Amino acid sequence: MRIALGRRIEKWLKGSYNRFWLHQTNFSIISNNCWGTFIYKKFNLPYQSPFVNLFIFSDDYLRLLHNFSPKILQTISFIPHQDSKHIEILKKRGHFGLPYPIGIIGEGIELHFLHYKDKEDAKLKWEEKVRRINYNKLLFKFSDSEGATDEMIRQFDTLPYRHKICFTAKPYPGCQNVVYLPKFNSMENVRDEWKHSENEYNLPALLNSL
Repeated sequence: MRIALGRRIEKWLKGSYNRFWLHQTNFSIISNNCWGTFIYKKFNLPYQSPFVNLFIFSDDYLRLLHNFSPKILQTISFIPHQDSKHIEILKKRGHFGLPYPIGIIGEGIELHFLHYKDKEDAKLKWEEKVRRINYNKLLFKFSDSEGATDEMIRQFDTLPYRHKICFTAKPYPGCQNVVYLPKFNSMENVRDEWKHSENEYNLPALLNSL
């Protein structure tokens, strides 16, 4: 019990210190994976986005961003793993058949709720966090993982959103919103970018610009 209390105090102290550099905290991160989750944790902020503790394959994510609106987020349904269009990738990763729900929004956009116990839990928390979104302060985040291609990276860079960022394992000359992470230059894509990206850009400045 004392250990748990000590961890909560440590988390609060770290969050308070990190928040010192923020001018505002009421922002919503739309992310293709858990990057947003860890950013909210870093500053010890409540989740102000439903895009936490889940991942989205890149083709689905870009289709979502091309049609992003409150309406597309408000209705969610669920499918069994065997109905996923990404079933072969899930099998290869060992994700197929794991007890996590797959949600559907819009026209077949799959949300893989990897860290949720069942569809009731996922639905409840998704709808709750959709209501928290601040549409005036949105940050769209992408990366070269989850099946992203060079064309998808460039497509993301041209989307008509003022605030966006993309992490990649190789440079993309001409892309204004790409942050190249040299740590991964021998790999096909970045991994756990929330751990390895802050030396390459100014996170507080990015969030303060929203």
